[in-house]
Amino acid sequence: MRYGRSQAGVGGVLLLTTVYLSEIWPEKGRAVVLGVLAVMFPVGIVTTGGLNAGLVPWRQAFWLGIIPVLVAVLMLVKLPESANWSRARLMPKPEKSWTPSDRANLLTGVLIFGAVLIGLWGTFSWIPTWVQSLLPAGQTGGRERGLTMILLGMGGIVGGLLSGSLIERLGSRTTLLVTFAGCAGGCALLFLSNRQFSPIIYAETAFVALFFGISQGALSSVIPALFSVRIRATAAGISFNVGRFFTATAVFFVGTMVAGLGGFGHALLVFSVAFLVAWMAVFLRYKPAS
Repeated sequence: MRYGRSQAGVGGVLLLTTVYLSEIWPEKGRAVVLGVLAVMFPVGIVTTGGLNAGLVPWRQAFWLGIIPVLVAVLMLVKLPESANWSRARLMPKPEKSWTPSDRANLLTGVLIFGAVLIGLWGTFSWIPTWVQSLLPAGQTGGRERGLTMILLGMGGIVGGLLSGSLIERLGSRTTLLVTFAGCAGGCALLFLSNRQFSPIIYAETAFVALFFGISQGALSSVIPALFSVRIRATAAGISFNVGRFFTATAVFFVGTMVAGLGGFGHALLVFSVAFLVAWMAVFLRYKPAS
């Protein structure tokens, strides 16, 4: 129960911080800042994990939780509401809170982010098990699985940091199309070309992880931009979180798919098809804000 409450708090902070920065930050550099924000969560996990690995006893490490509490108090006292939000509050309320355009953009956001989450977590969480299945019988695979997870984490962080620069250079639509094509193509290469473990898997994993990270960083700026200020927090929250319910359900079917398809590689390849769904949603439905 305590874990659930902490996750609810973290999820709310991540969403609201993303929406707030999308409103107050100048358009130039906004995508870069939101890309950096997107990777702060895994950076925090890696940092605290490193502390717990031997530098600080785990009970003492919990005292770090005082820092966000103090920051939250300072934000409550010092941080102003965004000027865009304040202006929107003064404008007459429309007869309908959600216009047809808003509903269409919401469907686009849910489709894109939900498909990416299914592809990301369906493959990401099972890659270490897939690596183990490629090793000779009796080999523990601890080193191989550990290095693979490190590459997934580091690739995701680097990709998130690069996402903003790519959006500013290529535009949001082109960045998303290239990213989802990279995710799908990288997964196909990884899962179709390897029947036994070899060092090339490390390079291919890093390639896939890089595009995974770019996708998360890019969507952190793209999804809020779909909506006007008056509904941005609500619509972005729905887009970011509806897909999580489908993801949590879909990942449970990996075991069944492994038995039916004859191996982890084929099962994970099926999940990577979700990136093609996201690509199609961007190609057919996504229209960047002018």
